[in-house]
Amino acid sequence: MLKKIGLGLAFVAALSITGVSSMVVKSAVASDEKKEEKKDEKKSEKK
Repeated sequence: MLKKIGLGLAFVAALSITGVSSMVVKSAVASDEKKEEKKDEKKSEKK
């Protein structure tokens, strides 16, 4: 019974870790996109 509980906790922990890492990746990509948009806006203002 303890093995089942331990495996269940390990599974939940693995899912939560992958969820957190995917959120970090998404936020990093979003911040890069915002930086690119700002660069494009500055370039278009100079023209």
